Amino acid sequence: MATNPRIPSDSRDTGENRRPELVPPAPKRPGSGLPGVLFAILVAAALIAVIVYYMPRAPKKTPPPSAAQLPAQPGSNQLQFSNVHLGMAPTGGAMTLEGLVMNTSGRPVLGATVQASFLDSGGKVVGNVVQPLEGMVNKEGVLQSDSFGTDPLQPNATRPFRMTVSPVPAGWNHSLPNLTVLTVSAEGNR
Repeated sequence: MATNPRIPSDSRDTGENRRPELVPPAPKRPGSGLPGVLFAILVAAALIAVIVYYMPRAPKKTPPPSAAQLPAQPGSNQLQFSNVHLGMAPTGGAMTLEGLVMNTSGRPVLGATVQASFLDSGGKVVGNVVQPLEGMVNKEGVLQSDSFGTDPLQPNATRPFRMTVSPVPAGWNHSLPNLTVLTVSAEGNR
């Protein structure tokens, strides 16, 4: 009785009263993601196709204007020089031509290229120098550079100019060279 070391057995331990237990299903192995990957690739390809379709295209080139459409080009007679004098550099290898230039055209001048023809004592050309004309402005009695591009020479206006020549052609007779306007840039035909 009290000396029996065996605990009475539980009725659940016996095989006769055992009931079936529900076992949780085994976890599913991940399946192949092939359908999802294919769908993602198709969506990405469709997005790329839409982006390429709506991207801006290169602008169409327009043909250059024909000669009939070009504005009238300024001529060399649209600039007139006066009071021209020359100044030699201390070394003698360079010189400056200074004077006044008048715009006789109907449009503001943005720049000009001038050819200075140097003559020898016999009147023959010993050298031609082509240089841009530099606009000047008189500030407090001192001439300072003032580009025609930033401050155009207005129609019928006169302004100081400077042209630097370096080197001076050898054999030159030290008289004023002949100045010829080669090109003139005016507003409307840059």
